[in-house]
Amino acid sequence: MKTSLLKVAIGSLLSGGFLPFAFAQEFIQDLGSSTIEAEIQTQTLMEGLREDDDLKDGKLEREISTTIAETIRNEPDVAIRSMGPAAARPVIKGLSGSHVEVTEDGSISGDMSATSPDHAVASEVLTAQRLRVLRGPHILLHSYSAAGGVVQVERKDIPFSDSLFHGYVTWYAESGQPGYATAVGANAYAMGLSVKGELSGRRMGDMQTPDGKLKNTQIENSSGAVGAAYGIGQFRLGASYRWFDSDYGIPGGFIGGHPNGVDISLWKHDLTLRGLYQPSGAMHDTLDVTLRINRYHHKEFEGETVGAEFAVNQEDLRLEKIMANLGPLFGVRIGAELDSRSVEMGGYVFTPPTRSYGASLFAIASAGGWRGLEMTFSGRFGGAFFRPRESVVADKDAIEDRNFALWALEAEFSQRVGVGKFLTLDVFRTTRAPTIEELYNQGPHLAAYTYERGNHKLDAESGYGAEIEYRSYGELLSWRAAAHGTWFLNHLAPRASGDTNWSQLLPIYQVRGDEALLFGASASVQTVAELGLRASAAASYVRGIFRDANWGDMPQIPPFKFHGELGYIWKHLQASAYCDFALAQNFVDLYEEPTPGYFTAGAVLEIRWELALAKYSLVFRADNIFDADVRNHLSRLKSVMPEKGRNFSAMARVLF
Repeated sequence: MKTSLLKVAIGSLLSGGFLPFAFAQEFIQDLGSSTIEAEIQTQTLMEGLREDDDLKDGKLEREISTTIAETIRNEPDVAIRSMGPAAARPVIKGLSGSHVEVTEDGSISGDMSATSPDHAVASEVLTAQRLRVLRGPHILLHSYSAAGGVVQVERKDIPFSDSLFHGYVTWYAESGQPGYATAVGANAYAMGLSVKGELSGRRMGDMQTPDGKLKNTQIENSSGAVGAAYGIGQFRLGASYRWFDSDYGIPGGFIGGHPNGVDISLWKHDLTLRGLYQPSGAMHDTLDVTLRINRYHHKEFEGETVGAEFAVNQEDLRLEKIMANLGPLFGVRIGAELDSRSVEMGGYVFTPPTRSYGASLFAIASAGGWRGLEMTFSGRFGGAFFRPRESVVADKDAIEDRNFALWALEAEFSQRVGVGKFLTLDVFRTTRAPTIEELYNQGPHLAAYTYERGNHKLDAESGYGAEIEYRSYGELLSWRAAAHGTWFLNHLAPRASGDTNWSQLLPIYQVRGDEALLFGASASVQTVAELGLRASAAASYVRGIFRDANWGDMPQIPPFKFHGELGYIWKHLQASAYCDFALAQNFVDLYEEPTPGYFTAGAVLEIRWELALAKYSLVFRADNIFDADVRNHLSRLKSVMPEKGRNFSAMARVLF
């Protein structure tokens, strides 16, 4: 049996820990492999990412959909917060908004999707090379929110690793939201210079549901990117520019919504400059400097009137040093990050224009222990500073400068308990600064169907938690099971107050800080087969409660869900059938609606082959075959219309 060291070593990494090369070899030999492929970059091992948390290559093509959130929906502990198909954002372990960071090539995403359920993630999923749900100690390299997570979108816009000409053409279409999307990209290399170019477009109509068409849910996106990289001795320099334009609809026509819905138009431009210094010429010993300049503009149209307008200017400077070994430590990464963000509001937005600043130091390192024990420690320390300005629409009493000291720590202990079997314990402190909206907003947000009240006296969110996980990697079967819990000393969330702003008929949501307990579990299992029968299953559950007089339930917590798949793999063809079901969610906040459970079924047919130095992929999907009525508990539209009904989709890709 021939086993790739890259595949198994990364698969055996737990919760973001590092794996020494010798330990990886021993692990492969324990599984009985006769061949070890050792020609890999040390940096690959040092990334510390679980392979089964990655969507890439064929797995990504199989799951590709309209948005990033919908594409990763079947990953453990992941749910979708939505307000129509365009405005969908990932939820991890019941946490959403700024608890979940979305990064592109390791840098800030730069949109406003974390601030409101009607704001879309400004990123085209069709051009992603890999999607990662980052967990464990590595979260603190990008975020203070150890209890949440990071969704990484990898595109390699700066083509540092290119040495040959290659490219792709991708086409996608579906019936559930009739329309299509296409993307084309190419990379070239000559005389030490690597260049990349990419274009994509998406045009999709209104979403079809079992109860009929959900009007004003159309999507039109376009995006493009150019990038270049050049090496000079031990230095590698690169730059990229990416733009994204989107026009999409938020439905209306019911109490609290605009009669004809709201149309949103946004654009985002990103300029990234990056430099690498490799004194030893190896990827495990580098100094990395990245500057990202982001410009974002967003308008919400109520008929011909601009109801809300946002302009965001953001700059982020990141410095990171990677070292393979430092005394007893291996896989050491240390760095610093500075960011500046200016937010201007217009239209009927009652939040003052605000400039915010952030500064942080971060580090992660691993150490070997006794008899297969590995320990990984990470930390992030810094502050967030908010400087609002007076405006005619903002509450003058709320115009107050705020400063927050932030620190988060995580320690992971991974013990090998058998051949290919690992037990891992994570303990962490999580924190998060309030957002501008949570601090200063005082007014209606028609596109979100809410009247929002912030609180400029809020303290930073903080809490302590732990996760225990067991993983088993075998020649025929691999599985994992995990349980987690977080005690929030001050959990920040907008909660329905039960009051109504009668001038606009909008429910009033008040941001509060409460003690809360969030806990849950997840499990997944899959067969390991290159040919023949293939099966997989995953389930997750989360529960949140506030520590008040009645131990009330937290709002917007997803119910128990299950995904199972059974298929057969031939040489160039794979066919499978799957089912999804969720239980009813009756654990709801005081003024929150419960939702019923649902069951859906679908099928997938994949055809892959190689011809004339190119790889071809065709993926045909049938989702929700029985046209079931699905109510997503995290959707603001759940009481109005169900989710997408029966849907047939096709994806074609050529890699050359």
